Amino acid sequence: MEIKIILPKRIFILKSKKDQVVTYDREEYSIYYKNIIHPYSENYDIQIDCPYGKNLDNCWRLDSFDTDTDVFDLTVKIYNENGELLAQKSCEVELIDKKKHKEINLLCIGDSMTRSAKYIAQAAEKVKYINTIGLRNMEYNVFHEGRGGWSSYNYFKKVDDTGSGVSPFLFPKGYDGKEYFGSKKFWERVSDNEYCNNYQYVGFEPQHIEDGMVTYTDGALYRYSNGEYKLIDDKPVFEFSFKKYIERYSLIKPDVVSILFGANEFQICKYSELEVEIEKYITTLKNMIESIREYDKNIKIIINMPICGGSQYAWGMKMGCVGTAKQYNFSIKRAGEALLNEFDGKIAENVFICPMLAVCDTESGFPWDVKKVNIYSDMRKTQCTNWVHPSEVGYRQMGDALSAVIMATIQ
Repeated sequence: MEIKIILPKRIFILKSKKDQVVTYDREEYSIYYKNIIHPYSENYDIQIDCPYGKNLDNCWRLDSFDTDTDVFDLTVKIYNENGELLAQKSCEVELIDKKKHKEINLLCIGDSMTRSAKYIAQAAEKVKYINTIGLRNMEYNVFHEGRGGWSSYNYFKKVDDTGSGVSPFLFPKGYDGKEYFGSKKFWERVSDNEYCNNYQYVGFEPQHIEDGMVTYTDGALYRYSNGEYKLIDDKPVFEFSFKKYIERYSLIKPDVVSILFGANEFQICKYSELEVEIEKYITTLKNMIESIREYDKNIKIIINMPICGGSQYAWGMKMGCVGTAKQYNFSIKRAGEALLNEFDGKIAENVFICPMLAVCDTESGFPWDVKKVNIYSDMRKTQCTNWVHPSEVGYRQMGDALSAVIMATIQ
């Protein structure tokens, strides 16, 4: 099998100020070998051709910025035990200053990792003039479009609420954004004390239908008028429309849209189904991007490469015998390759790649706890406790990577 090194052509890194000593504001950027090499082996001799940074046991790390150089090459080389070169890849690294620019309006779309808002909050902390937008705001005073358990496909098909929410981007054809209220059932639940604090409904501000608006329920469209709902279409056709989304919720036009998916697409994807699933994944992202461009072609779009998951222990504790950690990481890496094949090198078209895959440490960047090895033994072992979600540490690494790409979009 051919060995792949899964890195974009250009990597953006925020740099610390010269002679920076304040610990909380210093920068560190790591590229973890286990994440970017496919397939990976501990027997590989991984060498780095780069005038800066350090080749550590598990990663290349840049944490010193006492140079006036802003752009340099980084080459990863993989040798076997016989000293034979197996693979190599070169990237261009650009260091980005944390200088104040105009306010950046940022919309993040994704799954539970986006719902947590943790990596977004980290990016906003690094780039302090980010203004987050979206319908959901739960913690960190961060707005976004993150929904736990959702794949990218759900944003194209969840019209009515069946207990897991609705896509804010779906609108009936023939009606403008301001005219469409949305799913009647969903907004009733957001306003209902029985539901509003549940996982799928928390973080939304209640919406109240106005006279003349159209709403969807039980497969049909109804127009609300004088306190009554009148059936107007029993077979509506819906479309994904970024333009109508902005209009409907009176949102500020985003300067940057960040997209992160992959965990739910590939969580239980079998090896035999992977190529079909990847094609569907890429097509869905392309359709999402096309809709954003139809609204405004100048919006910068960041495609985040999904991260690898935790250990088999964590996987088994959560998923039982459904899938494995190795199968998931295999799928995530292949998806990362597909993202690069489709979107890398398109900065001139306002599409940027953020290599979250490379920077999130799946060991120290995931939650761990001490567990008994079995019910009879007093022996305890430290185990990873989450199968796909990083800890605060991993989220901060992801946020650092995103903040650098956001800064790069306005250079």
